[in-house]
Amino acid sequence: MFSLQSAMLSTTERILHQCTAATTVRARSTVSSIEVPGPKCYPLIGCLPSMITDKDFDKECVYRYFMKLFKLYGPIVKVKFPGQPTMVLVNKPEDAEKVFQLTMNNPVRVTMEALRKGRYINPYYEKKAGIVTENGEEWWRVRSKVQVPVLKPKNVINYLKDMDQVTLDFLDRLSKLRNSEGEVTVDLKEELTKWSLENVCLVALNRRVGCFDPNLSPGSQPEVIIKAAQDFMKAIKECETGSKLWKIFPTKTFKQLQLSMQKLTETCETTVQEMETIMREKETADPNCQLNMVEQLIREPGLTQKDVVTFMVDLLPGGTETASDNAAVILYLLAKNPRVQARLQEELDHVLGDGSEVISQNQLAQLSYTKAVFKESNRLMPPMFGPVRILQEDVELGGYTLQKGWLVFLMNALSGWDEAQFPRHSEFIPERWLRHRPLGQIHPCAIIPFSHGTRMCVGRRIAEQELYVLVARTLHRFNLEWKHGDLERAYKFVFSPKGPLKFTFNERK
Repeated sequence: MFSLQSAMLSTTERILHQCTAATTVRARSTVSSIEVPGPKCYPLIGCLPSMITDKDFDKECVYRYFMKLFKLYGPIVKVKFPGQPTMVLVNKPEDAEKVFQLTMNNPVRVTMEALRKGRYINPYYEKKAGIVTENGEEWWRVRSKVQVPVLKPKNVINYLKDMDQVTLDFLDRLSKLRNSEGEVTVDLKEELTKWSLENVCLVALNRRVGCFDPNLSPGSQPEVIIKAAQDFMKAIKECETGSKLWKIFPTKTFKQLQLSMQKLTETCETTVQEMETIMREKETADPNCQLNMVEQLIREPGLTQKDVVTFMVDLLPGGTETASDNAAVILYLLAKNPRVQARLQEELDHVLGDGSEVISQNQLAQLSYTKAVFKESNRLMPPMFGPVRILQEDVELGGYTLQKGWLVFLMNALSGWDEAQFPRHSEFIPERWLRHRPLGQIHPCAIIPFSHGTRMCVGRRIAEQELYVLVARTLHRFNLEWKHGDLERAYKFVFSPKGPLKFTFNERK
């Protein structure tokens, strides 16, 4: 997703009202002549004047500004920010679905410019930036090869036993980090990052790296991987949402991105070489031996070793950050909603029994309320605003003509807060996702935290599995409490929890 904060400062209702006349024009105009409504746009500076005088604007809560726009102009709004192409904000799931349909054959999105540049100037990558940031033929060349092994349920299930053990080890560690009242004495966000990275390393590196070791020495492999993954995501956020001076000269943050990417690349390249040696031995002993996910990628015709390394490098920090943030939100909402927590525990007690056995595929399939909790958490506190598409041709949407080259920003997060889409939208009600849909039908594009179609997050099944296991094991063992104020989240590329997270974990009796 591209930067909005670099162009946004604030807005004012006075200027927003300047375009209300467009609503009247829309009612009596033909489809082809209707101007997409939005705040007044000026040459060079675009909609900037409509933002810089808004006393309520907060760059970390930019969604409030978007909500104002939708309230004033309707579900499709045009905006223009300095240095950015014209952008159309879309709020209705029905319109999002149509955009996906219209762009399904060539889903082009805004690239991570800093990551792209970092790889293009690094000879190792040979002018190939990977599926996270490429578009067109190069993106599809790799995406078409990796999606089957990575999204195949059987391949993901093969990691279930190890992911279960990672979570059990994580909870054992937390139990030792509590005070006499059961409150965890460290920032849970940091611990969740270690939990998530340990899970991702099971897939990307085919091994555990020891993130929970309390005595990690500086320079040890786990410490290097942890720091590199964290620095990588931090640098990406800063480069994509900051001043972008890195385009002119190598800033400190851009150098941090290059350094962390280099360390991850070296780690993944060494791993691939080791796995190739092991595979040759396995295949010599048994030509029909089962290969793990990364081994299948290595053997995939049309993928080079560097393609696999690039994919692994993206998976390590990307999968870590999104899963840990998502986990924090789910645990917070459960801690704040004792009724939901109790119902979830009823399901877990029934399915897991005493919890002494490894969680099985069959048990995971029975956790319908657990999965509903996951969906409702992503509705109420979504990980990001939603997908972006760059139009490759003119399209008709909602009675307007959207032009080739425009950005269409599918504001999926705001759909989740719309009473018309979700009755009692401010309440945490996982039951709304159960099969009988007690609060009404839900549009399939109303909540899509992993995007949709061929540009859907390729690590979706991995992330879902590790989060289901975390919720199941945590709530089966503990009662959660949150004794502080409301959890705040900042928006910088994605939504991330602010401040230290202090939960109370009390053993269930």
